[in-house]
Amino acid sequence: MKEINIGQATALTSPDPLVLVCTQKEDGSLNMAPVSFFMYASFNPPMLVFGMGKAANSGENIRRTGKAVLATPGISLKDTVMAYGSATGSKTDKLKETPIALKTIAGSDIQIPEDSRVAFVVSLAQTVEAGDHYLYLCNIEKMVADDTKEALFTWDGYAKVAPAQEK
Repeated sequence: MKEINIGQATALTSPDPLVLVCTQKEDGSLNMAPVSFFMYASFNPPMLVFGMGKAANSGENIRRTGKAVLATPGISLKDTVMAYGSATGSKTDKLKETPIALKTIAGSDIQIPEDSRVAFVVSLAQTVEAGDHYLYLCNIEKMVADDTKEALFTWDGYAKVAPAQEK
């Protein structure tokens, strides 16, 4: 075995789960950012954790509002996920630049993509500094799913997105 860096490790451990972190900007508009630093943290109470770079607009939004919806994007959103991952919501209206169909989850005022397999309505429990990222430990308030949808995962580090089993 040879020593590798973290970027090489992420490529070798693919596929990784992928979520779109959906938050509200200060002006009330919607922001979405793809994240693959995501995992379940607890069954009882149901909790999850995700990590984002310290300067991420979505991170600022969840720290300010205490809420977000994490949605696993469907395969029709492949190009959208890549576009949203290459722009910051603080300088760009991603949904205006790359529009998608949205839907609402009962009990949340944050919309998600229509093509979502699973969505988690969350409230922020704790923020932890982790190097160049913040980890957001969240209580899961509600979960909804559409198992007819096929979810995207990250591959080759973050070089591409595709279903867990490429066809």
